[in-house]
Amino acid sequence: MKIDLFLIRHGATTGNAERRYTGQTMNQPLSERGKKELLDRRARSAYPSAEALYISPLSRCAETAQILYPMLVPVVLPSLAELDFGSFEGKTYEQLKDDPAYQKWIDTAGAAAPPGGESGEEFALRLTGAMRQIANDSRKRAFRSAAVVTHGGCIMTLLSRLHPLAESGVDMYDFQAANGGGYRVQMDVDSLRFDNIRPL
Repeated sequence: MKIDLFLIRHGATTGNAERRYTGQTMNQPLSERGKKELLDRRARSAYPSAEALYISPLSRCAETAQILYPMLVPVVLPSLAELDFGSFEGKTYEQLKDDPAYQKWIDTAGAAAPPGGESGEEFALRLTGAMRQIANDSRKRAFRSAAVVTHGGCIMTLLSRLHPLAESGVDMYDFQAANGGGYRVQMDVDSLRFDNIRPL
């Protein structure tokens, strides 16, 4: 059985506008611009209707979900939170570019954990666990579609890990999503594999 998933990146925050690494501890609300952009996209019917709603526990995702799917009660999954950036949290590239630990993180495409943070593998396993829970819930509750309001890093990681061509190598940066953007996919509830991947 397959279900439709709508992977949606939260609306913009001031940290996004300042190009800061905004992970779990910098729990910012949406900016006024971020709220307006979401309302404008919703007015253009950019978001499909869904039977279930899953969100990251961070406030920017809760606010986004309330704007886009006010009729649904969200299931909060801590496993959908953004990467733990450790000591990089809240900083910009300019502030970090001369830090050897940051250079190692960049050179390994996130495989190495930031100091005090989360490795790429830990992050991917956590996110795959979230998809497994959604798949299990879909069997129990018999829904065939779900919106998932999460973070840009989560969406890139999920799409690169669960893509049908993942074994042959998929570049996660091919799946960057703007604030309020994202992808619709079909997920096989047994294998957790994605197919029919399309931008929203």
